[in-house]
Amino acid sequence: MFLSKDEERMFDGAYGTGVEKAMKLLVKYGEAFDAERMVNVTSVHNMPLEPYKLLLEMTEGAKPNPNVLTTIHAFMSAFDPTCWKEMGISESFAEKELDLFNKRLEIYKKMQWLQIFTCVPFLVGNLPKKGDICSWIGSGLQIFCNSLLGARTNREGSTSTLASAITGKTPLTGLLETQNRYGQILVEPKGLDFKNFSNEDFGAFGYYIGALARNQNVVINGMPNLSVEQCKFLFTPQPVSGAVGLCHVVGVTPEAPIVDQAFGDNIPEERITVDKKCIEEAWEAYSTARSDKVDLVIFGCPHCSISEIRNIAVLLGNTKTARDTRLWLATADQIKLLATRMGYTGIIENAGGVFSSSCMASIPEAPFPDDIEVIATNSIKAAHYITRLTKGKIDVLYGTMKDCVASAISGKWVHLK
Repeated sequence: MFLSKDEERMFDGAYGTGVEKAMKLLVKYGEAFDAERMVNVTSVHNMPLEPYKLLLEMTEGAKPNPNVLTTIHAFMSAFDPTCWKEMGISESFAEKELDLFNKRLEIYKKMQWLQIFTCVPFLVGNLPKKGDICSWIGSGLQIFCNSLLGARTNREGSTSTLASAITGKTPLTGLLETQNRYGQILVEPKGLDFKNFSNEDFGAFGYYIGALARNQNVVINGMPNLSVEQCKFLFTPQPVSGAVGLCHVVGVTPEAPIVDQAFGDNIPEERITVDKKCIEEAWEAYSTARSDKVDLVIFGCPHCSISEIRNIAVLLGNTKTARDTRLWLATADQIKLLATRMGYTGIIENAGGVFSSSCMASIPEAPFPDDIEVIATNSIKAAHYITRLTKGKIDVLYGTMKDCVASAISGKWVHLK
């Protein structure tokens, strides 16, 4: 791999052992994918789950990089150091996580990485533009970055994003290169009433096509002009049921004003038609549980926008959640501050809800309270991961926001769709 003089100095340890370790990691990563050179990154989103020893070693002697905006992802394993007791997380799990969190936090402060602790950084300050090179953690974020923002990131792991935050570099490979961003699979909706589609219908649509597309680039032709929230629901499940990193929505995605441009004038390798039956098939994947009693309702995977919080508050009104039903709502602290000013936080907390900045998919350890057997959520991503991480111990029901709020109030599954 060709390295510039500055990159060679990093590799040789001229900037300290931490930078050297980070650059050598990126070189090995690049060589594994036959990358010819490095490129500068402008934006990094890093996961607060690095092995502490590795984090300490790779930041040894490193200085904050003023050319790279680095933000920190949501707290992992549904664990929030500020409200774990209210969420019902066990004290033994909390003690272990708190110690690691406090150790990592000192390094984040030293490196001046922005502690936003959210999986929607584009809503609170980390907003790259079309063509920007990024190194972002989180499959849902990666597809959103590529597909709606038109910025470029690969499906990175926590060590490669960490190395990029330190060096400001990443190998030029994969979806960073224009020739690898063209569509491969054409998806065409058939007979779908998008005017009456809920956000969760878009989630089911994305989940269905992700499983078929696997790791190929998708092009969807025939969608309306989607909102940011509709895009979030559509994109996020595709790398969950499959491994999609880029989904062109014709007329919405910056690189896909028309179908031909999305494919780079190539012929689609495959065509998929999605009709009502396909959407119903995705819904049915999480439609049964051992009991109709709902123990926990989850919102915020990805983290809720201010509009979603407003809608939840309106649906709750002056009601309370059922006595034995928990309600978790995840969002960025910055969004929660606005929700508090608007009066939404008080409504939700008075109803019995708990706000968190953690990952509601509970990746990777899923430390749910022992009394949780059935969870309701409007996130098909959360439904997918929780079902698998808990290995059948917990059943997850997928419903609309209205379904989930009604279930939180009644304590039993309410499916209004």
